[in-house]
Amino acid sequence: MPFWSETMSTQPPSLPAPQGNVVRQTIFRARLIWRLMRDGRVLWVWKLIPVAGLIYVAFPFDFIPDFAPIIGQLDDLGIFLGSLWLFVELCPPDVVKEHWDELMAVTVKGSWQEVKADALPEKTEAIDIQLGNKKNPAEDRKE
Repeated sequence: MPFWSETMSTQPPSLPAPQGNVVRQTIFRARLIWRLMRDGRVLWVWKLIPVAGLIYVAFPFDFIPDFAPIIGQLDDLGIFLGSLWLFVELCPPDVVKEHWDELMAVTVKGSWQEVKADALPEKTEAIDIQLGNKKNPAEDRKE
């Protein structure tokens, strides 16, 4: 029995896509990989995969030389992103899910109250209120 069979699952972790733009998703996935790299429950062998991908990018010899326009850099990017994807797929699914859930958790301070749609300010008014150019009419109703 291979030493990695304990950590591999038959199903890859089914993780929901984070909401937001590409930059936010990239930061989110970088934080997930960073947390997995620091987790002791992930085998050290799997932690070598992203390191190997980073070394490949820094190494001067490539499958496709970097002097070839665009294609030379794309193979570096593909190898590196592939190494990150493979690392997350090989990590124990329960550990990945745990870190994923912790990153997805959002703490909102304050109190919530329902407001009728006609009581909401227009978009431009809301921007003015946020910028401090205009007083919030909802605060007047509270008083």
